[in-house]
Amino acid sequence: MGVVSILTHSFTDGYNRDFGRVFGGGLERYILDLCSVIRELGHIPEVHQLSYYEAFQTRTEQIDVFGYAYDMDDVPDAFARMAAAARGPVIYASCLWQPISYKPGSLGICHGINWDRPGLPLETKQQVAGHIQLALDGLVRIVSVDSHFQTFCRAACTFRDPNQVVLIPNAVDTSYFTPAPPRPRFGQEQEAEWLSAWKEDLASQEEDTGVVILGLSTKEAMELADADFSDMTNEYIEPVASTISPDLHPNPSRPLRILYPRRVSMERGIIPMMLASDRLLGAFPDLEIEFAGELVEGSTVGRAFRYWHRTHPHKDRIIQRTYDFRDIREAYHQADIAVIPTVFSEGTSYACLEAMSCGIPVVASNVGGLNDLIQDGFNGLLVPPGDDALTAALVRLLEDRAERERLGIYARETALAYDLSGWRRKWSTVLENFLADAGLREGIRG
Repeated sequence: MGVVSILTHSFTDGYNRDFGRVFGGGLERYILDLCSVIRELGHIPEVHQLSYYEAFQTRTEQIDVFGYAYDMDDVPDAFARMAAAARGPVIYASCLWQPISYKPGSLGICHGINWDRPGLPLETKQQVAGHIQLALDGLVRIVSVDSHFQTFCRAACTFRDPNQVVLIPNAVDTSYFTPAPPRPRFGQEQEAEWLSAWKEDLASQEEDTGVVILGLSTKEAMELADADFSDMTNEYIEPVASTISPDLHPNPSRPLRILYPRRVSMERGIIPMMLASDRLLGAFPDLEIEFAGELVEGSTVGRAFRYWHRTHPHKDRIIQRTYDFRDIREAYHQADIAVIPTVFSEGTSYACLEAMSCGIPVVASNVGGLNDLIQDGFNGLLVPPGDDALTAALVRLLEDRAERERLGIYARETALAYDLSGWRRKWSTVLENFLADAGLREGIRG
């Protein structure tokens, strides 16, 4: 038995100074699951992480965690200090895009390409490619959570061993994330009546007081309501000052609900989601939107979201809630559609897999590892990042219950191929080989 040391930029909540709590993000969930596999192999995991505040030491989830204060302009120095303090063989669990001096014989993990911003300077992207080459030269193996990083390494870097970059996609516990029990919804007759009333109401309103489908006349808008939305990318429903009367709509057993199960952050698409929400909430009086994810209090994005929510004319239909890893299934079971509107920096999204496993239709942007999971029109909808196409896709699903149910069925079938049991087996094999080569020669240092 020996210690295995995981080095990362985040595990417990160093963003909000809540050091004893595991932060609710995909990276942190990944490390928690990895620690479980390490224990099953008879070893002791420990985590070394960056701290946005002071250095700290804590113990959570039966894991010793060490936090390091650092200079944001010198992340490699912080990783060097973590590696020096590590009590066992080292796994670099993040920041491979940094120019790190790797401890010989170590393992690395890439959670997705985070430099896939079109506007990022070419010089910066070229530097990142050089840093990834350092990782390939300095690490015995890199585990990638999606095919995109693996392809990047083959296209932009050099390495001799084809097995040096191992693809192990993220996974989901399909026995826990199961579809919700059936619940009452609109009957077909009610749904047809609702749509007919909506179109009549649309026709009776002036363009400056009602719901406008941009760029279309009222007649064209009514025709569009009967059309297939599959080719709709730039037209979307936008509230101007909607006066749709709620009593025109038969009341369902509960409102339709869109779920955004992501961190409130720029890269996760919070801005496109807020813009889409503005339009959808004005156009669909029976719609609720839930934002279920961590928020860094005091950050620019966090403060902007709080202000938007607090002052929104439909704030009573906007829900913001943070769930523990073990409770998030409740959010999926209350949702009709899940949205993964990532702008950049996405691996194999846990949230996407969880929604699919729960049989929820997903609208996702075609970024990173989301392309590995979603086949557009088969088990979800893929759109380019941004609010226009996102809004159009959501309108399509809000209008078509049969399409939601069809996509949800195939989403669940897809998720079964990403079951957590397979992930654990693959990681066990990688760890057994890695630890055998390392020989746990450093043992446990006090």
